Amino acid sequence: MAELIIEPHYLGSLEYFTQLINSERVFLEVHQHFSKQTFKNRCYLLSTRGAMPLTVPVKFTNRTPFKEVQIAHDQSWKRAHWGAFYSAYGKAPFFEFLADHFKDIWDRKHRFLLDLNFEMMTLCLKILQIDIPIEITESYQKKINTPLIDLREHIVPKKPFEERHLYIPSPYTQIFGSKFVPNLSIIDLLVSEGSNALEVLKKSSYPTGEQI
Repeated sequence: MAELIIEPHYLGSLEYFTQLINSERVFLEVHQHFSKQTFKNRCYLLSTRGAMPLTVPVKFTNRTPFKEVQIAHDQSWKRAHWGAFYSAYGKAPFFEFLADHFKDIWDRKHRFLLDLNFEMMTLCLKILQIDIPIEITESYQKKINTPLIDLREHIVPKKPFEERHLYIPSPYTQIFGSKFVPNLSIIDLLVSEGSNALEVLKKSSYPTGEQI
């Protein structure tokens, strides 16, 4: 297993988590300038109408590093996200076991997006029973001279996951519809499969050496 450098995503996708669980150590890039239309403050849940985006409103400029991006609490996004989660997954098999853990994090008034993302990430890894060292970068380096796998700005909504060769959809039973919707937020998998979620992620991972 290799070491990985990647930015923190908000309730990251299955593609994102296949990379985390298959890494020996993870470095979170927090000094790179924040950019729009990424998974840093967006995730996708499953609704009756298909994949539904949830976005955390943030305050930043073109030169704001990720670690300084603040959440815009003047918008009622927390209630909206909890409501969407409850509406989408209230009848999911493992909702009752996991819902309060996520609600506890949503209920806190995080000042920075980094803190929210980090708490959600560590909670999901704990549910998956994955214990890997996670470190925060100390500075931004455009070019990485170590043997780290550099996936910064690589997993983005603009391109379909099929182009990246990081994730192989392994279908599981979802709460809505008869057609499987791949690569949603990890939260979709967790409330649907519970303790079996890690096995699904392993099946969704490309064999070592075949990524990108």
